[in-house]
Amino acid sequence: MPIDNVLKLYSETIQSSFLHYGFWDDPNAVEIKRITLQDIKDAQLRYIDHLSSFIPNSVESIIDVGCGIGGNTEFLIQKGYSLETLSPDDFQKSIIKKKFDNKIPFHHCTFEKFDHQKKYDLILESESACYIKIDQGFKKARDILQDKGYLLVSDYFVHFQDSAKSPHLKSSHNLAQYLAAAKKYGFTIMKEYDQTENTMITLDYAKFFFQRFISPTIDYGIYSVEKSFPKISLLIGKIIYSKWETKRKQLDLIDSSLFRKYRKYMIYLFQKV
Repeated sequence: MPIDNVLKLYSETIQSSFLHYGFWDDPNAVEIKRITLQDIKDAQLRYIDHLSSFIPNSVESIIDVGCGIGGNTEFLIQKGYSLETLSPDDFQKSIIKKKFDNKIPFHHCTFEKFDHQKKYDLILESESACYIKIDQGFKKARDILQDKGYLLVSDYFVHFQDSAKSPHLKSSHNLAQYLAAAKKYGFTIMKEYDQTENTMITLDYAKFFFQRFISPTIDYGIYSVEKSFPKISLLIGKIIYSKWETKRKQLDLIDSSLFRKYRKYMIYLFQKV
């Protein structure tokens, strides 16, 4: 299946084993301008450390659905859990195979099409629930979990909608619809946690970095081409302008105020009943 090039770029630039937002214990104490790459990596480790605290004591077997490049899986293996991984992404498949030397099962498919051979104590969906169709996802979760098994979800959901056509309204499930479906398919919420504020520092830093380094670099590059090659720059400008405008609008995705307006970043521990 195709590669998610955005996630690939993220993994290669941050050079971390994790692809998620990270978790900041005290967001009000963080000074954006002083954040380092190591701080981002530390926040990502805190994310899975915090998320794993929601795993019930009875759990032994876990399937990491949307496993990314294996950071969460590796952390949980070190905690003593038995792990399997799942992702439809070709790049993630190659990384997982190499990282774990083919010693843990990897299922190369979407969750909805997963042909399971066993049942699990817990399904982990860390920033992957948004890629899974709601009804099919809960049906599959119910099918592959042990009796009274658990579904641990950590993802962002849309809690408010308007006519603004914000990119924050895309690629996320409606929170009310998601929770209604959970109830419909026999899943009870055992624990929940709103970690929106604990994750927004990462967006604030991304916006700061873009405005401080990326945007001025792009502006200077455009200026240099226009000055040295005016005819070529005019031709290129006509070709790429519309695409650039589309990409520019996507920068709203790193605006934490807009995130808060439309989304909540939630942790839910569901139990199959």
